[in-house]
Amino acid sequence: MSDELTGALRELAALHEAPPPLPAAELRDRARRRSRRRRAGLALGTAAMAACAVTVVTLALHTDHPAGKRHRPGATPATSPVPARPPTASASARAPRPSGRLDVDLRTLTLADRVLRVDLRAAGRFPPGTRLTVVARISGAVLPLKSRTEVREVKVPYLVELRAPGGAPVYAGALSFDAKVLRALSGTTGWVGLSARDAQWLHDRLRDGDQIELTGSP
Repeated sequence: MSDELTGALRELAALHEAPPPLPAAELRDRARRRSRRRRAGLALGTAAMAACAVTVVTLALHTDHPAGKRHRPGATPATSPVPARPPTASASARAPRPSGRLDVDLRTLTLADRVLRVDLRAAGRFPPGTRLTVVARISGAVLPLKSRTEVREVKVPYLVELRAPGGAPVYAGALSFDAKVLRALSGTTGWVGLSARDAQWLHDRLRDGDQIELTGSP
C-alpha cells in the first residue's frame, strides 16, 4: 500500500473518530443546568397562562361601559322610561281672572282694591259665580229702561253695558234720573247704579272684555 493511500485513510479515520467520553462530574453539571432551564421555562409558562386567565375574567366582568351600557352595533339603543306628566289645562282653556267682584249681599262693587257702593236691580237674579262681560262703554247714553208698564228713555252718563253668559244685559251707570224709574224696573232689566263720580271712574277703568264676577246669595 502506498504512503499516500495510507495517509488518506488515517485522515478519514481521524474525522470520524468518536470524541472521548466526558468526565462524570461534568456530565452531572450539564444535567443540573438542563433541569434548571426546564423548571424556569415551566414556571414562566404557568405565570403567563395565569395572567391571561385574569385578563379574560376582568374583561368578562367589565363588559359595560363606565358611563352606562355599551350600544351594540345594529341593536336598538335602550332608552330610560320617561315618567308621564299629569295632564294640565292649557293656558287658553283656563278662565281669565275676573277684573272685579259684585257682591249682591253687601251691594258693593270691588275693582282694583277700590270698593264702590251700588244700588242693584235684577242683577241678583244670577247665581253666584256668574261672570258679566263688558261689551260697551259710553260716556253719555240714552238708555231705554223697561218698566212693568212702559219703556222710558233716560240719559245715563258714563254707562257700562255688560252681558251675562246667556246674553241678558246688565247696565252700570250713574243714578242721574228719577229714582222712581229705577224702582219700577222689571226683573228682566239688570241695573247697577252708582254715584256720578264712581260711574265715571268705573267707565274709565274698565275695558271691553273685562269680567265682573257675582258673589253672595242668588
